[in-house]
Amino acid sequence: MKPAPERAFSLEHPMAYRFYNPAPVFFNLPGLQPVAGGSLQFYQIGTTTPKGTWSDPDMTIPNANPVPLDSSGRANTNIWLDGSYSVRLLDSLGATIWTRDVDSGVDDGLAIPALQSGKFLTNDGSTLQWDSIRQAPDPTGSANKILSTDGSDLIWIAQPTIPASPVVTTDTSVKITGASSVILDQWGTGSIPASGTKLASTVITFPTAYVNPPTASVGIARGSGVVSAGFIGCLGWTTSTTQLTVYWDLNIDAVGSQFNLSNPIPITWRAVGKVAS
Repeated sequence: MKPAPERAFSLEHPMAYRFYNPAPVFFNLPGLQPVAGGSLQFYQIGTTTPKGTWSDPDMTIPNANPVPLDSSGRANTNIWLDGSYSVRLLDSLGATIWTRDVDSGVDDGLAIPALQSGKFLTNDGSTLQWDSIRQAPDPTGSANKILSTDGSDLIWIAQPTIPASPVVTTDTSVKITGASSVILDQWGTGSIPASGTKLASTVITFPTAYVNPPTASVGIARGSGVVSAGFIGCLGWTTSTTQLTVYWDLNIDAVGSQFNLSNPIPITWRAVGKVAS
């Protein structure tokens, strides 16, 4: 069974890491004698493809591969690695003593690119890179504005105004503003005065005038008859843009004071039509 990869003993550089520190003596398999004249062979991890090492952390001075060991079983050079390796310890005849996998935990070539002013370090999933910092523009002179974007830059824009409600209500009206017209529904109460006859009328002035004569309705606000004989009578009305004229008619042939309107008649009215904006 292949042993698990060994982590580096120390990480002394953002790219390269040291294979050994301090330089140890490499022994033969029984661990009794130094591997005099042996060597260390470096490969891409899990393969037999040679992979280079360096004698400096900036990886500018390559080592020989394999790296030779002296008579005491030591390498007389620093060994800096980049990424993952399979390492073989060979004796002086080139026979393999052991093979180990070494891994820094950092992918090959993850070099920090040269610094760029005003940018931050990120990555694209495989390499490190500098990207622009999105900063809000100077708010000076932008009181009561909000931060928005034009698709590429951040900008300050005026706060949107909340549109007025298309419906305005009071205790006696509802006004609805549409795209091309304004409709007003208003209502109220009135009274047809006592005339002492079988006919009577009254005029209601609309609180708000209409553009055209509105549609109207009128009702008698009384539960029993309006004349002493017990009759209610009939209502009729006409409208103009500014007023409602209401007519009361008992509409019977009988005569006598009991058929005459001797008390005012309370009425309710309602009108719906177009008004000026």
